[in-house]
Amino acid sequence: MTMPGLGDALVREEPAAGRRRRDAAPGCTVVGEMPPVDVRRVADGPGASISVLKFGSSVLACPRDYLRVADALGARVAMGSRIVAVVSAMEGQTDALLSAARSVSPEPADALVGALLATGEEASVALLVLALAGRGVRAEGFNASRLPILTRGALDDAEPIGVDAARLRTALQRSDVVVFPGFVGVDVTGVPSLLGRGGSDLTALFLGHALGDAEVCLVKDVDGVYPADPRTNPGIAAYEEMDWSEAIRVGGEIVQGKAVEFAQRHRMRFRVAGMG
Repeated sequence: MTMPGLGDALVREEPAAGRRRRDAAPGCTVVGEMPPVDVRRVADGPGASISVLKFGSSVLACPRDYLRVADALGARVAMGSRIVAVVSAMEGQTDALLSAARSVSPEPADALVGALLATGEEASVALLVLALAGRGVRAEGFNASRLPILTRGALDDAEPIGVDAARLRTALQRSDVVVFPGFVGVDVTGVPSLLGRGGSDLTALFLGHALGDAEVCLVKDVDGVYPADPRTNPGIAAYEEMDWSEAIRVGGEIVQGKAVEFAQRHRMRFRVAGMG
């Protein structure tokens, strides 16, 4: 099962000769380990009906985009999937909040900045839940206080270490879509923390790992990972198969480096795709 508007491709731990890149690739890049398995068949099989789909700021540029995402999620729910939708703040909100913080305090404390920036993701959660409800989709939203990702390390570039996956599964039993804030967490002392720039990618992969049997897809404003920016290089084809070193080298501009390293460490497959 693929999300309407999303392409599909496969990336393996070690690429076979001649299969690193196909010029006819439809877009969408999947990073993962051997043996190669068609993600569509995995997602359609029993015990693999949970999908973690991350929607970044680049595809949440205005309120209308939340309706577009809600339509896509509703179509997937109609096909029998249960979804954890990880959302970033609306485009420009994080920078605007950070600028506001620095305008009133030249050196704001990391904990206070974390709490402030988290409001961008919380607003995004609320907007998507509202959009889903308007489409008749059962949805529940969480924030970092109701269901936190526990972290350790620097408050502005923390590492995720735990989440109550059982509670998340329970929410999926009563809702078709659970909307979860990306980028933000809470450290072990209860202080708000951030997973670094692009940290919503890491949130999605961490939740997918915690759930164990979830398909993970990072939805971007491009339909895969490319050797160069397709917006300035028209006609260039997306990678269909990559090894991990290529994913880290080339994908860093598209997927947070920490997220790719987390996936490699845990031998997780994930997709990068566009809305279509």
